[in-house]
Amino acid sequence: MAIEAGNCELCGHGLEILTRPIKRLRWTRHLWQGVASLFRGPLRICNSCGAMYSERGELLAAGAVQTEFEQTLDKYRKDMSYVRDSFGGVVVASEMAVIWLIAGAPANVGGAVLAAAIGVVALAPFGFFWRKVQLAKQDLRQLKKTRTRGQPNTGTPG
Repeated sequence: MAIEAGNCELCGHGLEILTRPIKRLRWTRHLWQGVASLFRGPLRICNSCGAMYSERGELLAAGAVQTEFEQTLDKYRKDMSYVRDSFGGVVVASEMAVIWLIAGAPANVGGAVLAAAIGVVALAPFGFFWRKVQLAKQDLRQLKKTRTRGQPNTGTPG
């Protein structure tokens, strides 16, 4: 896991050794520094403000990596999107059942109404979890903006 390696110059919190630099720095402009750290020595990061330090303790970038709160919120967003997609699958399956019952089978109105009702009922949780995913995505964007601007990140968006 993480090993203590000093204190952050920007916020004063403890630094940790970046254990998986390619995964943590993926989709950032600091990916090559993470790849180089595999050969030069470990990078140190602050999980509170996202600052990244070299193996010698020099500040490489402020706000380079996701903070702990951002990682938690991102995991929450992904979980909610999986639940949303599950309810979306129920909606699509019920629509396919309605189409199959209406087009392929002889006048089975009860089955078509039941399949349509299941689809309509599944729309409510689908919409609920879709909204949760959208709010988490907006919060993540706001937190990333504040982190990359170098403003202190209190753990709550806005």
